[in-house]
Amino acid sequence: MPHERRSGLRHAVLLSVELRHAGNESRVCRVHNIAPEGMLLENNTKPLNIGSEVELQITRNDVVWNIPAVVTHCNSNCIGVMFSQRQSEFYRTVTQPPTNFGSAIGVRNFLVSKSY
Repeated sequence: MPHERRSGLRHAVLLSVELRHAGNESRVCRVHNIAPEGMLLENNTKPLNIGSEVELQITRNDVVWNIPAVVTHCNSNCIGVMFSQRQSEFYRTVTQPPTNFGSAIGVRNFLVSKSY
């Protein structure tokens, strides 16, 4: 089993990934949480073997990330993967809040008066 390299806390994100393994076989998974060293994916299909090499493909804001990883644990509920290399830039990108919320659409100002 690969050595655990997670050094920080996990961060919950709303993100889907395409997990590719065993040649052309792939599945879409929802990310449960992420750290710069790996992520935990929700799994509703057959488990993968621990030590299996996989590739994670994530598209966010028109940028495609292809990240090689290794399965560290797996059951019918989740798949834990450790990235082959620390992914600090990817981690920062997916965990930062949006910097520009844009202008509010359909917001109206109301004056409330109290009658006596």
